[in-house]
Amino acid sequence: MLNKKIQGILTLSLFFLLFACSGEDLLPVKGPEGAPGTELNFAQFDDIPIPLNSKLNKEDSIIISKLNGWLGRLSFDTSQNQLAIFDFFRNEFPKFGWKKLSEITSESSLLNYQNKSRLASIQLNDKTFFGTEVTITVSEIEN
Repeated sequence: MLNKKIQGILTLSLFFLLFACSGEDLLPVKGPEGAPGTELNFAQFDDIPIPLNSKLNKEDSIIISKLNGWLGRLSFDTSQNQLAIFDFFRNEFPKFGWKKLSEITSESSLLNYQNKSRLASIQLNDKTFFGTEVTITVSEIEN
């Protein structure tokens, strides 16, 4: 009887320990391996601009939702050339409350922005035949 009581207390203690170590409340990963009903789509990203007629790359996107905005990697393709997409983000990101930190335009272009407690890094690569591959990585700034 005492052994079952100790076993129950240890199990309960382990449960509370695991729950306490979970940190901030995170929702499950959204994307191809996310839970049913959490299908990734552009409507979930209302704090960044997305070019019209973009096609989401669900396999390359890993999104973790948090209370203060999403974190992770959003990947999509556009039919527009890299320079047009570079100009699109350069003009549209500030309208969503993001402040430009740096930008580099070349064969593979990079734009970096900050908004509240998050950083956004936008990488643009030419696709093989036409269009641009876009990867937006958003991470948290530690205080």
